[in-house]
Amino acid sequence: MLSYLVDLVVDVQERLQAAERTFLFLDFDGTLTPIEADFAAPKLNPDIAETLSLLASQSSLVITIISGRAVEDLFARIRLGGLIYAGNHGLEIFGQDLRFVEPLASRRRNRLERLSNEIAMRLRSIAGVVVEFKGLTASVHYRQAAESDHAEIHESVRIAVGRAGGLFRLVHGLKVIEIVPRTNWHKGAAALWIINRLGGERALTIYLGDDAGDEEAFSVLSDAVTVKVGAQPSCAGYRLPHPAAVHEFLRWLATHSTQWAQRADP
Repeated sequence: MLSYLVDLVVDVQERLQAAERTFLFLDFDGTLTPIEADFAAPKLNPDIAETLSLLASQSSLVITIISGRAVEDLFARIRLGGLIYAGNHGLEIFGQDLRFVEPLASRRRNRLERLSNEIAMRLRSIAGVVVEFKGLTASVHYRQAAESDHAEIHESVRIAVGRAGGLFRLVHGLKVIEIVPRTNWHKGAAALWIINRLGGERALTIYLGDDAGDEEAFSVLSDAVTVKVGAQPSCAGYRLPHPAAVHEFLRWLATHSTQWAQRADP
């Protein structure tokens, strides 16, 4: 076993013995798939899809893919049944008979679309910038922009969002700026909502993510096994270096969660 997995799997293995149900939360970009220069390019590796399918077949394990992508985009890239999909940083959720759209974010959809168009106009002369309106949130992608333009991009977005009168906040990712409605909802709130709706008594929660939005989840899931993917500073309890390591952990979990479920059966 790879050295960076040892402490994590020892902790999870101990907790699996006492858990009646396991909630597994996984970010998509940078966690299940590598970050790519073209935000539209990432696809789920077939090997990872097979592992997720094996995990999803276990009745005691609930998998949620939680991402900044719109929920339709997220589902289109994965297309696996039995999972919960939480898009737009958890503002919209479907799967396992759950349906949720955060009401305040929904009411601000039109205002956000106008703001997205304004920012796109402001940045239209800078090569390599794409403004993506995702219904409930928006993203300003600048992975393909020149380093010398980054300061102007950030300043233009900050000014435009500031003029919206505090309706939206900024979440800074890896060469992406997320524009999110200012509500009490975030990835951590979405995770807690899912756990509470599906029954979390004697449950083990495992959350893996790589960006600033996942830090909000790490901070509120106090009893969870939290895993930061990548080298950025984090409040997570554990760290994995890259998506390939995430897959190694998921393969281990697929085997061991099955074993504990079989032992728990009468």
